[in-house]
Amino acid sequence: MQRVQKGVKRELLPLVRLEGIGRVRARILYNADLKTIADLKKAHVKKLTSLPLIGLKVAKKIKDQTGGFIKSEEWKKLKKGEESEQKAITEY
Repeated sequence: MQRVQKGVKRELLPLVRLEGIGRVRARILYNADLKTIADLKKAHVKKLTSLPLIGLKVAKKIKDQTGGFIKSEEWKKLKKGEESEQKAITEY
């Protein structure tokens, strides 16, 4: 039933149960060898954010849902490196 609702294969079911993860992001995670919730819990945020379609907010949401922890130093480094999505034309 869930496979039909989500439109995914059986191996992606644990991943699409997470909020913010659909079939496309689940496939990206699966192909990056992050196949289970335990894998996501252990994964570094830097690895998650290096994947396409997974930004800082989605990575934090994944870590929150899986029970993984983000060190405050790592979080600060990532936030400093994050640029806003839009820039003023005068900044180019």
